[in-house]
Amino acid sequence: MKDAIRFGLKSFFAGLLGCLGVIVMSTLASAVFLFTFKSQIMNLQADFSQSLQSIPDKLSEAGPEQGPGGGGPGGEAAGAEGETSKQPSGSGPGLFIYLTEGEDPKAQKVNSFPKSQARNVSIWVQSPSETPINFRLEMTIPDGTTYPFGEEYQTDPSGNPILCGKLDAPDPPTGKYLLRAFPEGSDTPTGAIEFMITK
Repeated sequence: MKDAIRFGLKSFFAGLLGCLGVIVMSTLASAVFLFTFKSQIMNLQADFSQSLQSIPDKLSEAGPEQGPGGGGPGGEAAGAEGETSKQPSGSGPGLFIYLTEGEDPKAQKVNSFPKSQARNVSIWVQSPSETPINFRLEMTIPDGTTYPFGEEYQTDPSGNPILCGKLDAPDPPTGKYLLRAFPEGSDTPTGAIEFMITK
């Protein structure tokens, strides 16, 4: 019986000392690792923090353009979600295109409307540049055909929007349209908008 107790105590203390040894060795190994790779770990931490901080900026950059000065005149109409003015990745001055019902540039912006109201929809273009920008418009209709829209236009150097005409077709086809703005001498658009004409 005494031999069994001694054996049990020896086994217990041997296991305890073994665990303590493992803990001490792990602590020493961790300390050596941290001391050796401290600068690399700190660099990784800094890179990770910068990545986290840049996420909101990247999300805001991924959002649609709202025009010069943060949104352009007027508010967004209820049926206009998802069809906002875009800034194509072309070189040259940015041109912001938007639509309103009537001839008030500060009226509510619309990007979806029935064909019966199309003749009353005005097209506006503005630019933040202080220099007047000559540009032309091209419209792609639902069947994929592209036509020039109007003649050549020039932005207002004060940054106010200019009226480029109305959607004056008597019976426009329903579907999605694309209107793009090209600076003079360029084949790359620097402003575009998609809009929808419904029945």
